[in-house]
Amino acid sequence: MGSLAPQDTTTFTLSPDWDVLILEDTDERIAWFKERLPRATYAKTATAAITALNANSYRVVFLDHDLDWIHAADSSIVKGTGKEVAAHLKKIGFTGIVVIHSKNEDGVRVMTRILPSAKVARFGEFDVTVG
Repeated sequence: MGSLAPQDTTTFTLSPDWDVLILEDTDERIAWFKERLPRATYAKTATAAITALNANSYRVVFLDHDLDWIHAADSSIVKGTGKEVAAHLKKIGFTGIVVIHSKNEDGVRVMTRILPSAKVARFGEFDVTVG
């Protein structure tokens, strides 16, 4: 059985039988996640993530905020961002683990208000293993 509690300050260990959803639009970051979590479900858009959440049961969800360049420039946008997916997770009463890995400070602040129990681990500042 795995746990998402960090073994140290930078590594999360997930159980191999956990279903994981990763919301990320950057190909380089997706490649990084796929090296570590090849069985995960990957969504590049908020719509794709919400569709996956409605169709499947996940134990862990990794959330990015900026899914388009405009999202970094205008923090008031909700539609199509990680904020929209966070709001959906709250609406459906998601009981799994949420890790917000965005580097967008404003986006992270809003998503943690929506999902106060979410963990914040900025991309590049953590590692993921399966064990």
